Amino acid sequence: MKESKMVKWIFCIIVLVITTQNCRLGSLYREDNYPGKLGKAEGSVEGKACAFSYLYLISTGDASIEEAKRISNITKIRSIDIQVHSILTFVVVRHCLILTGEIER
Repeated sequence: MKESKMVKWIFCIIVLVITTQNCRLGSLYREDNYPGKLGKAEGSVEGKACAFSYLYLISTGDASIEEAKRISNITKIRSIDIQVHSILTFVVVRHCLILTGEIER
């Protein structure tokens, strides 16, 4: 009988944490864009670098400015945007850095 109550309490705490951890942004699915103007460069070349996290235990990828520059060969940065997608708050999280700028020729 004690074990049953303990399991119920643990389950309630887990549900409470999942549903209140990210109230403003959504606990089941989240998709946010954070746009930002950075430089004065023109151009519309875009580079995207992403990093992933699984259950807050495993993290992989490179969402750095340098990686986005390397992927797209951008030399002058116009803007840096950040995209975040998550499922169930922490099960799968993807952070992407989107770099826009121009390529020097």
